[in-house]
Amino acid sequence: MEQQQIPLTQRQKAVLRAVIHDYIHSAEPVGSRTVARRYAFQLGPASIRNIMADLDELGYLAQPHTSAGRVPTDRGYRFYVDTLMEPAPLSPEEAGLIERCFTPASGQVEGLMRETSQALGSLSRCAGVVLAPRFDQLHVKRLEFVSLGPDRVLLILVATSGVVHHKVVTVDEELPQDELNRIARYLNELLGGLTLREVRQLLVAKMAEEKALYDQLLRRALALGRMTVEEDQAAEVYIGGTAHIMEQPEFAGGERMRAIFAAFEEKSRLVRILDRCLEDAGLTVIIGRELEEVGLQGFSMVASPYFQGGAPLGALAVVGPTRMPYDRVVPLVEYTARLVTRLLTHETS
Repeated sequence: MEQQQIPLTQRQKAVLRAVIHDYIHSAEPVGSRTVARRYAFQLGPASIRNIMADLDELGYLAQPHTSAGRVPTDRGYRFYVDTLMEPAPLSPEEAGLIERCFTPASGQVEGLMRETSQALGSLSRCAGVVLAPRFDQLHVKRLEFVSLGPDRVLLILVATSGVVHHKVVTVDEELPQDELNRIARYLNELLGGLTLREVRQLLVAKMAEEKALYDQLLRRALALGRMTVEEDQAAEVYIGGTAHIMEQPEFAGGERMRAIFAAFEEKSRLVRILDRCLEDAGLTVIIGRELEEVGLQGFSMVASPYFQGGAPLGALAVVGPTRMPYDRVVPLVEYTARLVTRLLTHETS
């Protein structure tokens, strides 16, 4: 049952912040004596113990064992992130460290996605997750067609983001290379800059026009264009740093570890979550049970979209225990999303 929303006093906020900070670093239940000793409170352990008991009743803290100290709940972390947290700005040294994680291989979009996930994992000591640009959201830069014989054609789609999609198709009639070049020029003038979704809609409309029935070049061009974009690709997810999860004491048990890696293996779960983050178009912090995915209980995600031309293209995130240092992870994710946006813009400008 949801606890009643009662405004916290300044003392309650200060004690909650202290408990969360201590638990994030120690992974051990926090007692009143620890809070009194480590933090500059003008209160004794007994007074702090009473405040912690009140926070327990309000649902912000929990007591795992009768004799133990207290730990933050998902609700406590949510209040901390929304109200109490003061993000620690990245220093120039930290920003430089992030940028050095990206090598010249980042010029290839696949390489950039992989390096981003590894960098996020390494710098957060959690798991870095990157949702590559969705096929439907790609903007067409150019189409190319290469003859492979009497009845086979290589279709190549180059997106403005740098993603290259290609496949070989069988055609009903032989298409010489010079005709394929003319078809490519026509389609590039017609479709350049549109998203794949817009391309599909335009091709369907053009094929319905009576003119296309009588113009052989137009008919062939529209047919090849449709073959190029008709196949939806599954969303590609890159994950780096999952080994760091094994270092977290709350996931030390064998059964817990197997459940965690099973959750990461089933990438469709991560895709569903990151798709929701794309819709928000800004930084998102999802805590514990808010993830609503089996196998990811006890985890939190800090996610942000990256952009091209002002439109969200994909998303990146750090996934770790609810005990993650949000004040460090939030600016890390924000900075990395801006860096990926800048790299994509630079590489494709």
